[in-house]
Amino acid sequence: MPLPLHAARHGSLRIAAHRGFSRRFPENTVFAFQKAVDAGANECEIDLMLTRDDQIVVIHDRTLDRTTNGFGFVADQDLEHILSLDAGAKFDPRFTGTRVPTLADTLLWAKQTDTRLAIEMKEPERADRLIDLMIGTLKELDAFDHVAISSFDHIDLLRVKEIEPRLQTEAIIHHRPVDIVASMRAGSIDGVSLELNRFHRADAEALQEAGIAVRLSLPLPEKLAIFWQGGRDPHPMIRSCVQDRLVDALIGDDVDFLRTLGVSA
Repeated sequence: MPLPLHAARHGSLRIAAHRGFSRRFPENTVFAFQKAVDAGANECEIDLMLTRDDQIVVIHDRTLDRTTNGFGFVADQDLEHILSLDAGAKFDPRFTGTRVPTLADTLLWAKQTDTRLAIEMKEPERADRLIDLMIGTLKELDAFDHVAISSFDHIDLLRVKEIEPRLQTEAIIHHRPVDIVASMRAGSIDGVSLELNRFHRADAEALQEAGIAVRLSLPLPEKLAIFWQGGRDPHPMIRSCVQDRLVDALIGDDVDFLRTLGVSA
């Protein structure tokens, strides 16, 4: 079984690879997911979008242009076309031939490797349809134990809970609510993903006390370098919160970096 959402309760830490090991490999591909696991991650964050013919693909952007050799909106293309695209060459020619995976493909991989998936719903136009199809796929593949559903849209997360209470949900927030526990309880949220620049130990303590899991999102180490070089090193605070079991997961693009912060967990 993959690590539980509330990993800290069990003395463990989820190392979540953001879009897979996306620092080194083409994001949101099974190849990047497997490389993340090989590097020590036990969770992969993925993004979902809907095609024109109501198929769920794993891709972050609304458009194909940045990560594939295609162009235009994902929602304006059929699955067959998207599966024909190259999702690796733009990242690095060494990865030419890498494909955009479907949700079903990724769930089967997660079950085979016993890896948790943090599934972020990115579909902006037909979110209700995505939710219905996603839950149907999870039921068909008996994958509930391997996933948590996340979104910036907490209304969508509440709808997920209302349709399928067995699914765990994680709210992504880039702000600091006045009462973070009350806000999460209003949406029946099981976990919260916090950005480092909005992370406060007191909030993590309150969330854990309320039984709400905490995920800390970290930038690449070179982006943090300006802080530690200037005498404002955040590493001791992060390690302290991990050691005190206030953080259930660390998420970021660089799995190697995340593991250095969780070695004492």
